[in-house]
Amino acid sequence: MKYCFAFTLAALFLFTTTTSAQVTAASSSGDAFWVNFWAQPRVMLFGPEEEEFYKNMQNVMFPLDVYAAPLNPSVLDANAQWLKDHPSIDFYVQGYASVRGDIVYNLALSQRRADWVKQQLVSRGVPENRIVMAVGWGQLYPVCLEQDDPCWLRNKLVRFDYVPSGTAVAGHAGSQP
Repeated sequence: MKYCFAFTLAALFLFTTTTSAQVTAASSSGDAFWVNFWAQPRVMLFGPEEEEFYKNMQNVMFPLDVYAAPLNPSVLDANAQWLKDHPSIDFYVQGYASVRGDIVYNLALSQRRADWVKQQLVSRGVPENRIVMAVGWGQLYPVCLEQDDPCWLRNKLVRFDYVPSGTAVAGHAGSQP
C-alpha cells in the first residue's frame, strides 16, 4: 500500500512537471510570435487616415502595479488633441501588463489601465462614442520576452488601434462620413 501511494505521488509529480514544461514551451513560442509581430511595421489596409493615426498616436507607459499615473502623462494631452483634430476616427484602447505577478491580477491591472486612459481622453474632450472598446489583455501579446526591468517596462502600456470609419464593431456603429 505504501509503495502504491509513493508510486502514485511520483507519477503525479512527473506528469505535472512535464505538463507544466509543455505549457511553458507552448506559451514561449506564442509569446515569440507576438514579439516578432509588434517589431514589424504595421500593414496599412485602410489608407492614409490609418497611417496618420499610427504615426501620431503614442503608447501610454506605466510603472509597476500602477494604472492611474503614467510615466509619460504628456502623451495623453497630445493624443487627445490629435483625436479632437481628427473627429472621424474611431479606435480601441488596449491595456497590457508585464509577466510579473499573477495572470488574473495582470488582466485586472491592464483593464484598469485601459479604462483609466479612456476616461482621461474623454475628460480631455474626446467623445466617448469614438472609443469602440477599452480592453485589458494582461501579459498576453508581449513586446519583449527578456526577464529584466527594461523589458518588463516596455510591456506595461496602453496602445491604440485604428477602427475604419463606418464599420460596425462590437455593437458600435462607428463614425459615419
